[in-house]
Amino acid sequence: MKEFIERFPAFKKISLTNASGLLAAVAVATPSLYDHFNLKNEYRWIALGLFFIFIFLLAIREQAVANRHLPAKVYLTIQTILVLSLLSLPPNHEFVIILFFILSAEATTIDPGKKSYLWIALYTVVTAIVFFILEGFQAALYSLPIYAGGYFFFGAFSASAARAEVARAESQSLLEDLSIAHEKLQRYAAQAEELAVSEERNRLAREMHDTLGHRLTVSIVQLEGAERLVDVEPKRAQEMVATVKEQMRAALSELRQAVATLREPLQADLSITNALKSLGQNFQVATEIEVTMAFAHNIPQLPNEYRVAIYRAAQEALTNIQRHAQAKKVRMSLLLDKKENRVDLTLIDDGIGLPEKADKLGFGLRGIQERAAQLNGIMRLEANPDGGAKICLCLPLPSMKENKTTTLKTGDSL
Repeated sequence: MKEFIERFPAFKKISLTNASGLLAAVAVATPSLYDHFNLKNEYRWIALGLFFIFIFLLAIREQAVANRHLPAKVYLTIQTILVLSLLSLPPNHEFVIILFFILSAEATTIDPGKKSYLWIALYTVVTAIVFFILEGFQAALYSLPIYAGGYFFFGAFSASAARAEVARAESQSLLEDLSIAHEKLQRYAAQAEELAVSEERNRLAREMHDTLGHRLTVSIVQLEGAERLVDVEPKRAQEMVATVKEQMRAALSELRQAVATLREPLQADLSITNALKSLGQNFQVATEIEVTMAFAHNIPQLPNEYRVAIYRAAQEALTNIQRHAQAKKVRMSLLLDKKENRVDLTLIDDGIGLPEKADKLGFGLRGIQERAAQLNGIMRLEANPDGGAKICLCLPLPSMKENKTTTLKTGDSL
């Protein structure tokens, strides 16, 4: 049997429906052939050959028709002729008509559409003729509705099963496509994350080269000059050492700011207000710029993308203030606007105001603007009427609860 299956690989892929048809065909063939051989009917070998051909074609039908080795109409024609031949062989076993139930299901499966029911109509007519010849008019009249209903039921059921199988195959194919697309997206996301990390490293390298590196270079030059003048012009050497001291303090402040930027910005169990509070405290320690904070009371639990957008916006705004604003004080607030149904992050400094060409946003501010757009929000950068600059990130929320506002300074508890 194993060698037979290997020689005919089509048998490896027999579906449950096709197997059921084979079982039914064998069930019909067994009593018929038993009767033929028990009576030693002269047509017994013909009957055996006809049943064998019918069952063999039924077994290979799925692969033969699917691969177009055997057209559907040719297959159904051959099978119909085989059944008619078996019905015509003495002693004319009427139960061979059961094979038409199998062919009714086959017809709607391999030749779908309205035309497939013409085969069922043909089997109904043949059944009526067979019963009329063998049993008479009354038997044909009684049997016809039963067999006709059975043929149409099997045909309709098989058509539904075939459509369900096609839908399942399409769903499986779609699932495989989605899995492949998901894997590609994961790879792209990993690559994007690596690029983002690389860009951040490059940015920090440039930042430290332009700030810390510059101040260290100036300090070395000043110390070399002071070393040469310490005996000749001690007062001048002292002034140069004082300059180096100021440069070192500024360099230390910038180094602290860079280290604060490298720290983990958000923790999963840390609320956005606590994260902003920590950010403000670290900024004040690193830069000696006073930070006053005001947070709305009972800020609702925000989605992670909101928390990241708000934190990054505050981080970038503070960085710009430290680098460009020449400010002494910063006010940072996170408030709920009940009328507009949104949350507003605002940072106001008392520095020199907006720089020239403020309409041309830098990389960091463009990042804030893009994050806001992704959440259907906006970013506003404008001059503060009382001096300095003001930046606001406004993000709409689906629902807001009435909140109280709490104002605090660095070191106060939430």
